[in-house]
Amino acid sequence: MAESKIILSGDYLKKYVRQFEKRYSATVFERQESGYIHNTVEWGSWVYECLKKNDSEALIDALNSVSERYKPGRLSRETLRSSKNLVISLIATMSNMAAKERIVDNELALTAADVCIMMCEETTNHEDLLKNAYAGLLKISDLMAEYREREFHPLVRQAKEYIYKHLHEEIRVQDIAASLGVSPEHLSRTFHKAEGITLKKHILNERILRARNMLRFSDLKVSEIARYLAFSSQSHFADIFRRETGKTPSEYRRDFSDEYISRI
Repeated sequence: MAESKIILSGDYLKKYVRQFEKRYSATVFERQESGYIHNTVEWGSWVYECLKKNDSEALIDALNSVSERYKPGRLSRETLRSSKNLVISLIATMSNMAAKERIVDNELALTAADVCIMMCEETTNHEDLLKNAYAGLLKISDLMAEYREREFHPLVRQAKEYIYKHLHEEIRVQDIAASLGVSPEHLSRTFHKAEGITLKKHILNERILRARNMLRFSDLKVSEIARYLAFSSQSHFADIFRRETGKTPSEYRRDFSDEYISRI
């Protein structure tokens, strides 16, 4: 069933504004009486500095300290739900701050935040919640570090964004150039000068990287992965994958799957 469209009306919303003001005033009074003062801004700043420095040990300390040194406020009547709300707010804030400061690939960082938030939602205890928060924040930190290591030419950045969005389709240099309003020759020269590899090689590298992740973390058949990544056939995909990695797709899945690694 399709969701009905929600239309907000100023007059209708006055009731909710009054309800909020009543609860807000009561909470302010309660916390003034108890001397409760939020200090999670300092905690968030600490976490963000950990991410920018790519300091995983300090990040662990920051996450461990939230209940000892910081007062995040009560975000739900249920304790675990309150902790989830806090962590989700933190992750969303960190990814958006990095995106706003233009120190990370926005799409990758926001995707990492989405995945982390979903995993945190699925947790059933505080320990797993912090573990998932750490994994997601560390990924965002790693993406920030990778971004710093490369100075993207604006045209190169746009080309990479196009490739990321169209990796499941056939990608031609002339199509990328047309979408960016430049000639294929200019785009190819600029990309090669900035990256040290051809644009076609970069596209192939991205397909192989995506294939590796799909072989490790998905249950898709090799034929389905080949088709998804726009290879002409499964055999063509297998030949290219073996040439680039030294293993067939089946061998790679066997050797690097989570199930295999857990047995080592």
